[in-house]
This record gives sequence, structure tokens and C-alpha cells, in this order.
Amino acid sequence: MELKGWDRIWFISARVLSTQIKEKHMKRSFLLLFALFLLLVIVAVAIYIPNTLPVVDDFSALYYADLALVNGIHIYNIPAMEKLALETSGIPPENFFMPRFPYPPWYVLSTFYLGFLSIESAGTLWFELNLIILFLSIWFLTDGWDGRLRLIAFPLGLFFLPVIGALSVGQYDFPVLLGTSMLIYSLRKENISLTTFGAILLTFKPHVGALILLSVLVWLIVSRSDFGRRVLRAVILSGAFLFVIGFLADPAWIVNYPKMLLNYQGEGNVSSCSECANIPVFVSRWLLDGSLSNAAILALILFSILTGLFFAQRKMLMQSPELLLTSTLLITLLASPYLYNYDFILLLVPFAVLATGNRMQKLRVLVCHLVPTFALAVFGRAGNITLLVATLLITLLIFLRTKSQVDVPAVTAYNTNT
Repeated sequence: MELKGWDRIWFISARVLSTQIKEKHMKRSFLLLFALFLLLVIVAVAIYIPNTLPVVDDFSALYYADLALVNGIHIYNIPAMEKLALETSGIPPENFFMPRFPYPPWYVLSTFYLGFLSIESAGTLWFELNLIILFLSIWFLTDGWDGRLRLIAFPLGLFFLPVIGALSVGQYDFPVLLGTSMLIYSLRKENISLTTFGAILLTFKPHVGALILLSVLVWLIVSRSDFGRRVLRAVILSGAFLFVIGFLADPAWIVNYPKMLLNYQGEGNVSSCSECANIPVFVSRWLLDGSLSNAAILALILFSILTGLFFAQRKMLMQSPELLLTSTLLITLLASPYLYNYDFILLLVPFAVLATGNRMQKLRVLVCHLVPTFALAVFGRAGNITLLVATLLITLLIFLRTKSQVDVPAVTAYNTNT
């Protein structure tokens, strides 16, 4: 029977819609199968491929917390954790040291599976997961880029030396990097799920992600949009969920976690911040007595100045979540008195934001990428000063971009930068 008029239109529309649904379903099925295959591959590599990744320093703090969790020991019960860690390490007691894991319980709960593996296999798996997180972050940051430029961004991101250092020692910044990158993407797309998950990831390393999270919450409140209200509800419920599941890791975590942090501040290089890489500590060593207390005062002064400068541009920052998040990230990198050179992997975010500018802007970003990389490779920690200079330059460039777009309509300004 031949269809005519509206019947024919409805029939064609139904077929097109059915085809689109099938294609979408097939795409999701393919992505699910690919993710499962990738998971099997990285687990197999972690278990069966020998490697020489260092697992006795930074990563061991996370591993022993996971080991305690899967063995029914509360993750902030340090004496019991040390006993278990010593028994499994095979290291003589006089040479054994278990670093503390000074982060919230949900971080450990999200990585509990590492405790079922040997420390060597767990270290490899953690390296692989961080590598995936890095590439996901770059994927979010380069959304909308030219294909060739986007392809170049992946190796450039990987070979930024703080990234290599963070990967090799198993550091914990990658969730914050992913959370920030995801938020820049999801706020632009108004994706509630990704925005909520990005906000959660910022809590994994609070002293690095807290200011960024605060700026996101302020933006959601000020926006007064339906999207903002829905995300705020989701974030509040997620925060309550994280608070509750924390009791699975330690039934008294709200008491034991702060107590552990207070004790942690008195340990070795933590109390002296001997390996810190940030402007307050650098200036304290250069002009004052080098103490962390003086660095904290300098940090407060610097934080006030930077906040005042960007507050003066609040109109544009509130209109552009991309610039708002990048600005608060840079304030953290400049003013925090407790940062190491691997924390500067977060510079990948402003690198990506500025790389959407003209050719000269791209060249400046490349210089800020390459100079610290070569300086750290040649001079070690003595090259940390180049990270600080690069961060100052990047901050100036972000400030100038923000200032130059104050009078540009919100939608136009945001689309131009992305």
C-alpha cells in the first residue's frame, strides 16, 4: 500500500528516528566493549609484565591504605596499618617507612582494588589508570579544536616534565586535573552528570581542588539557571553520599582524619616543606628565614592580591566558566604554600585555554611548556623556579584575556575561547 501526504512524512520520520536510536545504541555498545577490553589489557599488563616503576615513595602511601582497607583495618589507624604494611613488605623494620596518605576516605574507597594486588602490580595499574586519566583530561580540554592541533596536544601534554614525574612516582593530582578539565567541558555543554562528577573529583586532593570547587559552586549559584539549580542539588547529594561512605573506610573518620593530618604536618620534609615548589616558600627562603610560617603569611598576602585582581574582572569571569576555573586554578598554584613540582600538571588547563588564541599566544604557551621541562630535566629541583616564572606568565596572559573581553557578550566571548 502506498503512503501519501502526512502518513508518508510520519513513516519516514519514524524510520529516521529508529535508525538514529539503533546507531546510538551500537555506539554505546561499542564503547562499553572497548572499555571492557581496555580494562582487561591494563590489568593483564599490570600483573604479568615486569617493570621498574618506583613504588616505595608516594604511591606506597595509597597502596598501604588500600591494603589496610581490604584487610579490614581502618585506614586512619596508623599503628595497625604500619604493622600490616611491614609484614607484607619484606623490608627489615629498621629500613621500613610507611608514608601517610593524607587525603579523604573516598579516595581510598575508589582505589580499593589495588589492595588485592602486590605493590609492584598495583603500582603499574595505578600508572596505567593515571595515563588514561591524563589523556581523558586532554580530550576534554581540546574539545572543538582543529583535528591536527588536537592530535599534537596529547604527546605535548604527556611530555610536560611535571606530568612525567607525577606518573612515575604515582602521585595523586590526576583526578583533580580530570575534574577541572571535565568541568570546563561539561559547563559549556550543560551536562549535569559530568559536572557533578567533575566537582566530586576536585575533593580528592582538597588543598589543590578546593578553590576551584568553590568557584564552580559560586558560578552555579550566580547563574540562577535551571541547570545550575539541578547541578547544585546533585552536588549536595553527592557530598552527603561521600560523607556517609567515608564511614566504610573508618567508622570514626571525621575524628581520625583531622587527627592524622595534624600529626602528618609534623613529619620530616612536610614540616619544613623542604621540597616545596611555590612562590611563598621561594620568597621566604630568599628574603626571610625560609620557615613555613612566613611562607603562609606571604601566601595570604599573595592570595589577597590575586583575588582582588580577578575580582575586578568578576563580570567576565562569571560569564565564562572556562576563564573562571582557570583563574582560580592559577591562584591556587601561585598562592598555596604547600605545593610540589608535580602539582604543576594542572598548568595543562591554562595551556589548553590559551592555545586557542593566535599564533603568538600559542608560541608563548609552548615556551612555558618547554622551558620548565628542559630546566627540570637538566637541573632537577633547582629548575623549579622556571615553573614559577611560567605560572606567573600564564597568569598574566589569562588576566589580559579576561580584561580584553569584559565588554564582549557572554556567548560570543565563551565561544571564541573554546
